[in-house]
Amino acid sequence: MERAFDFNRIIPPLTKMLETPVQLFNQHLVLYLDVAEGFIGESRQVFASFINEENKLLLANVSNVGFKAKHKPIMLFVKQKNVRGDKSISLQEFFADWPHISKHNRELKYLFNENEGILEINLCV
Repeated sequence: MERAFDFNRIIPPLTKMLETPVQLFNQHLVLYLDVAEGFIGESRQVFASFINEENKLLLANVSNVGFKAKHKPIMLFVKQKNVRGDKSISLQEFFADWPHISKHNRELKYLFNENEGILEINLCV
């Protein structure tokens, strides 16, 4: 078995998640349970669409056929992040398609439209 050594004793700092309900963490969208329950429910996938002009990410439940028809979204997998029930969605595909979006860990502003079942997330820094 091969071993790797760091002779300079440089160890990358561990980053901690922020205490905010919607955040970008290690290129993943992290949603606290109370936010995620409102539109994801028990679904393991969501529809996602990016509006470049406004730097907004739109998310909706896969049962939202109106969203699918209007926005031509892609499907992203939803994973449980921790024992609290928070959810995590990988955004690496978006970063590949939209390289101008900052990948830094940060709090994200959001708006949940209950009537349409859409979560709008502002990805601007």
